[in-house]
Amino acid sequence: MSWLDDLPPGFSGWHAWQAAKDVRIDVFCCRGATAGPLALVTAGVHGDEYEGPAAVFSLPEVLSPDCLHGTVIAVPVANPAAFAAGTRLHPEDGCNLARTFPGYPNGGPTERLAAAIFEELASRADYLIDLHSGGIEYVFLPVTGFYGTPAAGNPSFQAARAFSLPVLWQLPPTDGVLSCEAWKRGKVAIGAEYHGAGQLSPDGVREYRKGILACLSHWGLLAAAPAEPRAVNVFEGDWQLASADGIFTACCRLGDAVSKGATLAVTVSTRGQVQQEFVSPSDGVILGLRSKAYIRRDNWAVLVGKRMETHA
Repeated sequence: MSWLDDLPPGFSGWHAWQAAKDVRIDVFCCRGATAGPLALVTAGVHGDEYEGPAAVFSLPEVLSPDCLHGTVIAVPVANPAAFAAGTRLHPEDGCNLARTFPGYPNGGPTERLAAAIFEELASRADYLIDLHSGGIEYVFLPVTGFYGTPAAGNPSFQAARAFSLPVLWQLPPTDGVLSCEAWKRGKVAIGAEYHGAGQLSPDGVREYRKGILACLSHWGLLAAAPAEPRAVNVFEGDWQLASADGIFTACCRLGDAVSKGATLAVTVSTRGQVQQEFVSPSDGVILGLRSKAYIRRDNWAVLVGKRMETHA
């Protein structure tokens, strides 16, 4: 039996979940007259991202059991140690929780945390929303990520449309990512990104809260007519990686339209020598950029989105 099974109909409040021997996670729970379906909202997987946690903090103001069919479980800070340290990685083992799911219960701190979240929460959910931002080192155009094809018959794509940010991104299937691992197991899963650079965007908090409620309506959990999704642009693409350490200088801005072959950024050594030039692989739009000036080998540098045709 799980503590989730003990939530009574009509419950709304916070639960202190002992996710591991030394890890307690605060979880907001709201249950209507029935236990299912179950929607899981996660934030704070990285400890330096703030729009997601702030949006989850506000959910008790806008969610009530009276208008809910099923259960909403919302985790504002999935990685408490990283959040307290203000770091992307877990401070004890230096691991990235967002590349560790479904985890390993007998592993290190991050593996144990991933295993607890996945087994106790994600594996029981029907729907998953994973909220991110660029953290300290990156900035993102506000995007909702989906898996699979941009087609009417794809529930991940339709959920991303319902979330209603203006840009959709076909997420590269990446092992260890919470939303990807849930999607591979048949869950309807999406992810979202909103700005970053270690800042908290009030617009991002509002858009995330609206997106959560819109998805709950779209999925039939919330007794409100689903809103008509706004017109969106759909892109594919992945980050270009740094091949050397150095100082990163962008030659473009977030949201810029770029042409194939255009120089997007350069990395120079501490002697001022160009170490790497980042070139656009296609015509597209800048969806993500490194915001921290110093870049290390294998860090993300630039994300160019290539426009996709949709069949929705």
